[in-house]
Amino acid sequence: MNITPINSYNSYNYSNNKINYKNSTTFCALTSKAVSESGLRHAEYGLRILANKITDLFEGKTVKLLTKNISEIQPEANERYLAQLDAISRLYATGKDIDVNIEDKILEKIAQKGHSTIFIMNHSNQSQDPSMLAVLNMLLTEEYQKAGKTNNFPLPKIILNKDILTTMNPTKRKAFEAFGAIGIDASINGSDKSLNARIFLPLIKDFIKNKCNIFIFPEGKLAVRKDLPLEDRFQSGVAEMINKILGIKKEVTVVPVGFSYGKGDLKNLTAMQIGEPVTFTREGKNTTTTSGSILTSEFADKNFVSFFKKHEGEENIIITKEGIPVTPEKIAGFIKSILTENLDICSKEAKTRIKETTEQTQLY
Repeated sequence: MNITPINSYNSYNYSNNKINYKNSTTFCALTSKAVSESGLRHAEYGLRILANKITDLFEGKTVKLLTKNISEIQPEANERYLAQLDAISRLYATGKDIDVNIEDKILEKIAQKGHSTIFIMNHSNQSQDPSMLAVLNMLLTEEYQKAGKTNNFPLPKIILNKDILTTMNPTKRKAFEAFGAIGIDASINGSDKSLNARIFLPLIKDFIKNKCNIFIFPEGKLAVRKDLPLEDRFQSGVAEMINKILGIKKEVTVVPVGFSYGKGDLKNLTAMQIGEPVTFTREGKNTTTTSGSILTSEFADKNFVSFFKKHEGEENIIITKEGIPVTPEKIAGFIKSILTENLDICSKEAKTRIKETTEQTQLY
């Protein structure tokens, strides 16, 4: 098991930085089934405001000055912005040991290709997931630097519940937006679809032009429902977005990423499993896919394994139902299932990394 300390990467070194950025974003979740979603949202919103005010009160001058400087940064695909993105990502990731499968060189291949990519991530721990997103961004940024794409790379666009941003003070909100945070109405029921459409339209346009990468937690608010399988928590919006993009852009690549966290004496240990990319293409009325990690993981569902083994060796596999190609009008559900399976595999692989490391530590 290879444990990679986060500060071993050499572009920037913030190992002695004493600023704790993990508290900059506060995630609160309520699970009472007796209260309506609207009531929960108002309660959660109030808690976010209170938590952020407390955080702001105890933040030092250095942090406030840094936040102000970040808020004035303009997102541009140039070397200066990439270096700033790398630096801020390292600040958020400081103090963690990361076990990540960088040896698979998945991010390296993504960076070399230079095309827009969608990254889907599991919501394992809502208080720690932001720092892991920073780690992912840092690793990807480093690969763009190595690939010589410091002036030609897709900007990060991070899809968040808009309440996370609107409950921040204005300066901090601008700082988050400077590095790609985009707020949407993440309500499970009764979301503002017109608002979300206005937000996603320019995002999709930039994605089609290879100007942005999209980072998203497809479970959204359903992440708190740990009693439900991932298939039920995985919301359909990502699949519907991919289907719309395929109407214009021939190819869409999605990279699933699983997170898992250590406990007790290993609370600073985090595992990240970056899955094999899943690429969807549209050829006429047919939608094709690749298998991602399904054929190589012990956690893959046997039905998915059976389907892909029938087509092993084919570069792009037509998505079918009972042997009949699925039409674009009905494909979103099938895209969701394939992505759910791959994300579930990554989540379980990450948990296995944590478990194996814990067991090895206990032996010594």
